[in-house]
Amino acid sequence: MNKSRMGRAIAASAVLIGSGAIVFVPASAASATEDDCDGIAVIGRFRAVESGASFDFRGRRVELQNESALDRYSRAEIKSGRQSGDRLWVDRSFRSFPDFKGIVSDQNAKRDGWKMCGPYTGSRTQSVYNSNYAARACGEFDGITKCGKWWVD
Repeated sequence: MNKSRMGRAIAASAVLIGSGAIVFVPASAASATEDDCDGIAVIGRFRAVESGASFDFRGRRVELQNESALDRYSRAEIKSGRQSGDRLWVDRSFRSFPDFKGIVSDQNAKRDGWKMCGPYTGSRTQSVYNSNYAARACGEFDGITKCGKWWVD
């Protein structure tokens, strides 16, 4: 393993504790692309998801947003405090939760794997298909990764 890749692996294995959530970031996070997004330039009315899915961190307000008309897509957005160098993405589980709505544990959401839409350096990500899947907003701010809770809508 080269030094750069080892550094990413070490950084990615860091455990962050904040807002009562423990977050593990995959070593492959740096290699995710827009190809892992399901909806490019989805137009609709998006609303913030609360209950810990959206969060405040280091002067930023980060929202997990669900499209409310058809209720099929989620995205992440930095609503305030965005700074140069911030990176933002949205994760989506491969596990479906057809009979459940709300917060699910990290372990349950990632049990069958997950994908990452991003990272983006702007204030908003592209969208992931969320119908019956868990999604969460994540970002890297001042070199620290922070994610909200997994939400099934």
